[in-house]
Amino acid sequence: MKKLVWFMAGIALGAVAARQIEENPAARKAYEEAKASLQDFRDAVMEGFEEREAELVKPKRKSAAVKKTGPKSKPSGK
Repeated sequence: MKKLVWFMAGIALGAVAARQIEENPAARKAYEEAKASLQDFRDAVMEGFEEREAELVKPKRKSAAVKKTGPKSKPSGK
């Protein structure tokens, strides 16, 4: 029951906010600025995600400088 009350309160606050944004030019401007900022943030996150994904998917090249050797022997001397 308590969750239903919070859900209804959220809907009511959302409706009040939507009406304020529709009627008030200053509120509409603030909304548009917040929306643009969130879109810029989202674009930056997606760009970083795509770059990192490309790094992980890229096949690894074997370097000529890295030379594989056999297993190292244990030091002798007890």
